[in-house]
Amino acid sequence: MQEITISELATLVKIPSSTLRYYEDIGLIHSIGRKGLQRVFSENVIATLQLITLGKKAEFSLDELKQMLAMKDTPIAKDILLKKAEMIDQYIQELDILRAGLRHVAQCTFDNPLECPKFQKIMQLYGMKH
Repeated sequence: MQEITISELATLVKIPSSTLRYYEDIGLIHSIGRKGLQRVFSENVIATLQLITLGKKAEFSLDELKQMLAMKDTPIAKDILLKKAEMIDQYIQELDILRAGLRHVAQCTFDNPLECPKFQKIMQLYGMKH
């Protein structure tokens, strides 16, 4: 097992040292000692940090991630993952509508896009009734 200082780890995983210290303070990761004044981690922490990064992108809270990481020998509740996947699907749909609206306004022939029937329909789809 190779040891990695916090500064090496920060460079490797592209996460600031201050964030790594915070993750350790709240129990998401654990150091295995010190080398001088620097915290030292096992190389195994890299996979944990990759999982945390992925979880954050999926909008899991740090508390949710901590709970999942604590269940090492317990299967992750699939319903939680499916619910999060559904939330991401909904967000993607909203972004698709938003993108369509932006593209339409950029090409709209109306001087005021708010007067454009097609743009009004896009806004209704997005839930922003004019």
